[in-house]
Amino acid sequence: MSTQTKANKGAKVKIAPVKDWGEPLKKLSDKMGQLYIWDILAFILPFIFLGIGFAKKEIHPFGDQQILVTDLWHQYYPFFQILQEKLTHGESLLYTWRSGLGTNFLAMMSYYAASPLNLLSVFLPKAYLREGLTVILMLKFSFASFFMAGMLRYVFKRNDISILMFGVMYALCSYMMGYYWNIIWIDTVALLPLVMHGLVALVREGKYRLYVVALALSMISSYYIGYMVCIFVVISFFLICLYEGTGLKKFGKRFLLVTGTSVMGGGLAAWILLPAFFALQLTHSANNSFPKTISFYEAWRDVLSRMLAFTDPTSKEGLPNLYCGLLPLLLLGVFIVAKKIRLREKISGILLMAFLIVSCNMNVLNYIWHAFHFPNMLPYRFAFIFSFVMLVAGYRAFTVLLEEKLSIIQWIAMLLVGGVFCFLGYGSGIQEDDNHKFVMYSAILGGVYLVIIFLRLFAPKQLVQLALALALCFEMGSAAITGVKAVGSSGYSSYPSSNEEIQDMIKQSKKLDNELFYRTELTAWYTLNDPSLYYYDGVSQFSSMANEHMTTFMRLIGIPASEAGNRYYYANTSPLTNMLLDVQYVMAKDGYNADELTMHQITSSGVCTMYKNDYSLGLGFMTDPATRYLVLDETLNPFEQQNAIFKRITGLSDMLFQQIDITNVGHTGYDVTRREYGKYNYSRQEGASGDTFLKYNYTAVRDGVGYALMKVTDADNMDVYYDGYKIHRYNISRQPYITPVVTCKAGETVTLRCDMDEEDRSGTIEVYFYQLNEEVLQKGYDILKQHTLQLDSFSDTKFSGTVTADRDGCFYLSVPYEEGWTMYVDGQKAELYPVFDAICGTDLTAGTHTITMKYSPKGFVPGLIIAIVCAGIFVALIVNERKKGTKAEPDHENAEKTDEDLEDEEPEEETAEEKTADEESKA
Repeated sequence: MSTQTKANKGAKVKIAPVKDWGEPLKKLSDKMGQLYIWDILAFILPFIFLGIGFAKKEIHPFGDQQILVTDLWHQYYPFFQILQEKLTHGESLLYTWRSGLGTNFLAMMSYYAASPLNLLSVFLPKAYLREGLTVILMLKFSFASFFMAGMLRYVFKRNDISILMFGVMYALCSYMMGYYWNIIWIDTVALLPLVMHGLVALVREGKYRLYVVALALSMISSYYIGYMVCIFVVISFFLICLYEGTGLKKFGKRFLLVTGTSVMGGGLAAWILLPAFFALQLTHSANNSFPKTISFYEAWRDVLSRMLAFTDPTSKEGLPNLYCGLLPLLLLGVFIVAKKIRLREKISGILLMAFLIVSCNMNVLNYIWHAFHFPNMLPYRFAFIFSFVMLVAGYRAFTVLLEEKLSIIQWIAMLLVGGVFCFLGYGSGIQEDDNHKFVMYSAILGGVYLVIIFLRLFAPKQLVQLALALALCFEMGSAAITGVKAVGSSGYSSYPSSNEEIQDMIKQSKKLDNELFYRTELTAWYTLNDPSLYYYDGVSQFSSMANEHMTTFMRLIGIPASEAGNRYYYANTSPLTNMLLDVQYVMAKDGYNADELTMHQITSSGVCTMYKNDYSLGLGFMTDPATRYLVLDETLNPFEQQNAIFKRITGLSDMLFQQIDITNVGHTGYDVTRREYGKYNYSRQEGASGDTFLKYNYTAVRDGVGYALMKVTDADNMDVYYDGYKIHRYNISRQPYITPVVTCKAGETVTLRCDMDEEDRSGTIEVYFYQLNEEVLQKGYDILKQHTLQLDSFSDTKFSGTVTADRDGCFYLSVPYEEGWTMYVDGQKAELYPVFDAICGTDLTAGTHTITMKYSPKGFVPGLIIAIVCAGIFVALIVNERKKGTKAEPDHENAEKTDEDLEDEEPEEETAEEKTADEESKA
């Protein structure tokens, strides 16, 4: 063996010092950046984390749960179904008959279903729509992270693992995790970084294309959240100009550019924004008043504590969702003390965050941010902007931390910030029942981050970033799981209930009926948008775009309705209501229908039954000329309201419903006092225990159907007894409504009973019992049936038919009145007016007439023209720039900065790696 071989054999393996790992790690990071690996991972990781949260919650296909909760269960998914049906069948997006007797679908879509990702639904079969919607939601989280990473890369000129880290933190912030079930907002939240990316490019280089497209997409996806983004754009423009050191001359140019391109971005969305604006004028939300005094909602300590980790996000009601990762919170210390961050950056950043926090807690600012409206549930809907600002400020500090040698002052500053917020959290009212464990967990995680950052003293920055990223994976995974748990889930296989039976009966009714149009409903609601959910033309609608005039009309005639709640929904009701609303078929999931006189059963499926209305009048019919002038009286109860309507439309003087007063009562545990017929006050008796209830007995005065309306403060159900036997239970937990309760014989006793709980101490009772006069009903029906509309053609936005009138009168159409409808009588445009301030009507002379109705949402045509013009200008500008070879203004760093600005900036210190590289180069 040679001497050299022996020497090699005896030599020890030398491990490179940690500081020597920097160069290979840097090369690897740069290579991954060049291949856009960080961007790809920024897209993938939130998808994975959210998927883990769903899997742990047993969301289908990992179990029998689904993400549909609250309004996603009642509204968003049913409207998503309508959109998918229209897209796959090539139907008009302007109007739908699947909701609210008929509604402006473009306006509804603008709020609920305008996400560009919803176009993917055309590739989904109906059976997998819920799974598809879940994946679309997960993609929105992915895009949020992806756009954030891209913005940080451009703004701060970095392309390493740090853009991935902060992108994921934005996607999984507590706002996103708490409100993800409000899927309709998430697109615009995800697009915010893209809008800001475009805005920075506009200010910095004069590039405007990305800004225009991103702003237009934000407004199209959700005009509501888009409005908040626009406010932030205005604020951000000035702050970006300040950050970039924009001179006065350049500022003037940029101001004109951002103004013009903002108008262009909004113009590209005008085809959907203008119809939405006009539709909003018909809603209850249009009636708001500015706060007269300034007030604050929560304790500041509680609000600030929401920035700590491991707190349950607010999903419906509660404090603002401000958490976006513990790391950016700690980095606030660096942001404040770092010399490399200019004073103007610090002041503007801190003031902006403070302004947003105050906005969350002050009624006036909160009102303005929410489009001059106080929201119902889901408070502080603009809080995602705070998370965005917090992350940008944190990233600015992070870049300084990595590029400079870690100073003990910066590390202490982070320690102090973490300590202050933990102190605030421990003394707050958040999760007190859990002994503020979130504070302890945040302190531990913060300690881990601080230890890793301390390693920057002797370890390369790439290694520190990697260690931070691994710790961050744990934090974000935990945030995803906590968020999904807080939001909750609902049963997968049970939704929608009895769907197969309902669809079977709908198919059977179509075979039995060759009419071009009619409406169908359920005797008892399941969701508040059953027509949209079960694919039938019906009455019910729960929508922020609900026509308030229609809601009021429905409430006054005894349909469950609430103007403030933006809803009216069907429950088995009177024959007159079914006439007025063209309800031809009624389905009972439990197989029970108390009305055996005005309907007859035509089919069944399982336990479900379907009934046909024997007194249907179709979509339109002639009424007495005086119908036009009837103003519904708010002081009348719904039964008397129906008597007034029936007399007016038929010209008869007889009452349709006969009032029945109570025979006796049998209350147990409560003292009840009567104010007037049907209205009472109750109070619980001292010492009352066991079964306690309110009980009213009535004696039928004729053979026929008895109808009731009952509403009791805090009560949920009304039980109906006939001659002592319980026959059915009705849900009265929501709005009051008229419903048939029994088909009875004269002299028999009908009992309405409401069971009460111990906590029901006092309140009011509204209870009415009336009997239908079948002879009067038949007489009125015979008058109206002679002059009904015979449809010749029918589509979403146009229908036509003929009607014969034996005298001049008011032609009534069960179509919600709005200015988008245009009526033609015998080819000539006719006056269309609101009957009962809600329903379409027009005057017709005696004779046979051809009726045509056409629909185009108010504002759609001018909005479409504006959008086309803006698109044309946008394309022309791009083409012209390419022809001329025009380039964006170059980014000459510091070109317009003042001497004072340059003096504020200290020269960058050479890093340890750079020094080592220089020494090796010299050697």
